[in-house]
Amino acid sequence: MLPAERRQTILEIIQEQGSATVEQLIEVTGTSQCTIRRDLDKLAATGLVSRTHGGAVLNKESTSFEHLYSEKRALNLAEKRRIGKVAAEMVVDGESLILDSGSTTLEIARNLTNKKNLTIITNDLMIATEIQYDPTTEVMVTGGSLRPGFNVLCGAVAEAFLRTVNVNKAFISGDAIDLARGLTNANFAEAALKSLMTAAARKVYLVLDHSKFGKTSLARVQGIDAFDAIITDNGLSSEHQELLERLGIQYHLA
Repeated sequence: MLPAERRQTILEIIQEQGSATVEQLIEVTGTSQCTIRRDLDKLAATGLVSRTHGGAVLNKESTSFEHLYSEKRALNLAEKRRIGKVAAEMVVDGESLILDSGSTTLEIARNLTNKKNLTIITNDLMIATEIQYDPTTEVMVTGGSLRPGFNVLCGAVAEAFLRTVNVNKAFISGDAIDLARGLTNANFAEAALKSLMTAAARKVYLVLDHSKFGKTSLARVQGIDAFDAIITDNGLSSEHQELLERLGIQYHLA
């Protein structure tokens, strides 16, 4: 196992359990105590974990903390399914769309199977390959470099592609939304793509479940005024609803 692969394995174990001991990690990876300690020190330097006596714990307070793709799909799934249904109702046959990567936009894609003559552009391989769309729908992927563990394409190739397209609508997700600071994401690579996606669309919808509100992550994507409407779920607090209304921001509760 290469060092990078080993550290990714260690991170995934800590993310799944919330913590791990050096002894546990030695057993899983088959490496020495010194190697595991060095790996934990490197992960701690990124801010993703915090070192403890004999192991490490997940640092959920870090603005760079990000759930794995498989974890994201399970979080607030009922809410995401409702958001996906409402968002898909905004789509008209014959339109061109950008579907951002993410578990919420995947639920939008699941509700587009009966739409006809769509052009769907995405950097999410699950959206591109897992859904059986109508035969009249064309699916295009951005190209780019694969983020291990996230089924997402990003990087210079993806960014160059997005600069060449113009679509009717874009559906953008993210890791956190603060009404003053805007939409933010846990990593810079995807944040840059999300910003380009908003610029490529005539109308931009922000799709987030209620748990993302009032929080911030590492990389800024766009201010709240970059979005024509927000689609969220009915778990959104009354305080945030009042703030949106005060700011004149259109929103839909699923």
